[in-house]
Amino acid sequence: MGKFLVGLEVSFVRNNTKVKGIIIKVLDRSAIIEISEEDADKIESPSTLTVVHHSNYEIITNQVH
Repeated sequence: MGKFLVGLEVSFVRNNTKVKGIIIKVLDRSAIIEISEEDADKIESPSTLTVVHHSNYEIITNQVH
């Protein structure tokens, strides 16, 4: 199932801020999500890549980007 999640747009909350991103890799219990530089700054992340547990994001659209 994991390979079908790659490319989906998702949203999640980090540091009380709602963030959107694209799943670029699926792991056993989490996914690596690419976010915008603007969102990375908002959540004080040094990178545009972040790891989010599967239970902590929701799929925005089922269309692959």
